[in-house]
Amino acid sequence: MTGSASKPVAGENDLAQNPANLSAERGPSLFDARHRFVFSYQWSLPFFHDAPAWSHAVLGGWQLNGIATLMSGTPFTVFDSTDVSDQGGAPEITGFSANRPNRVSGQDPNAGPRTTSAWLNAAAFAQVIPDPNSPVQQFGSAGRNVGLGPRFADWDFSMFKNFRVTESKNIQFRAEFFNVLNHPNFRLPDSDISSPTFNTIQAALPPRVIQLALKFLF
Repeated sequence: MTGSASKPVAGENDLAQNPANLSAERGPSLFDARHRFVFSYQWSLPFFHDAPAWSHAVLGGWQLNGIATLMSGTPFTVFDSTDVSDQGGAPEITGFSANRPNRVSGQDPNAGPRTTSAWLNAAAFAQVIPDPNSPVQQFGSAGRNVGLGPRFADWDFSMFKNFRVTESKNIQFRAEFFNVLNHPNFRLPDSDISSPTFNTIQAALPPRVIQLALKFLF
């Protein structure tokens, strides 16, 4: 699903932090949305069927359609682009560093302000400070996908109306509204603890988009 996508898209790394300790990689999947509700509908309005020809042509024959989606946030991994474990980089394999910070005991990563300027509880993480006198590689204790991203809410709505040209041909007018309520859906925060913009959200999904079209049906 993610391939070698970068952190704002993927949310997790493709490689284990410590290949000799794969049990430390156990965690929720990046698409683990614990709560998800999707409601789709189509309603051909029954009004003005018996109205005079002119009013039926204008007010009758409309069709309403929509898809509403509500979803809880998906997990992501807090990582450290500083190569504290001295493993080197593999940009052709992974989108970002496999190193992770330490998890601070007693601190909940998801008890943060949940604002665009500070999403997680940053006090729950501490960078690994390598010991220059130790030949042993050092890895952070933070788990995979311990962060929880923003929730998602979207309602796409459309109205269709067919105008008959001949018995087998119609022109369809389509008015389509994507994210009709213009609800802000934020992307994941910067999850690189070494980044100056760590824990801030810098992008969002598109706002409301309105599209009008004519379609010839034959």
